[in-house]
Amino acid sequence: MKKHLFLLPGLKTARELSEQLESAGIDHNRIHIAHQDHSCDTNYNLNHLNLLKKNDTIHSGAIEFKVGVILAATVGFLTYNLWEGHPAGGIGTVFACLIALGFPAWLGGMIGGSSDNGRLQPCHDHIQQGGAVVMVNIKTRIEWERMNETVSNYAPARAAGVACGLENPFSGQLIPGRSLR
Repeated sequence: MKKHLFLLPGLKTARELSEQLESAGIDHNRIHIAHQDHSCDTNYNLNHLNLLKKNDTIHSGAIEFKVGVILAATVGFLTYNLWEGHPAGGIGTVFACLIALGFPAWLGGMIGGSSDNGRLQPCHDHIQQGGAVVMVNIKTRIEWERMNETVSNYAPARAAGVACGLENPFSGQLIPGRSLR
């Protein structure tokens, strides 16, 4: 699945584009809006991005989880050799490995929770100035053709890029960027 991003001047034009996309056959649940106004889902009947899609929590947590795996292997090796023969050596090693694995993942999630999603970082200034970003999830070629035809006939929409629908922990910045708040 691909996520197609479009920049629009505001929520009114985002609602108009969303309605046109829905009338072209694209499901309402596959169209999401990123905007400073969090009431767009109730006032404009639009799908606002939830907290996990708006922030970089999952991506940063996944990167730090990979760091935690390496750290846990190192800590496990060291504690096993340090406590070799001790009655509590096995339990201590397992506990140290769990701490070494979990702490970086938790820290990465906390850091990612305070920064933009990697897909939205290029659109940060546009959103801060009151603009809207429409994300359309496309699965089939027919939907892609319908979306292209609809967007090409809608003048205010500007293409902002295409992103993969899966979270790639190796894409984006290692240190998260600015926040949407």
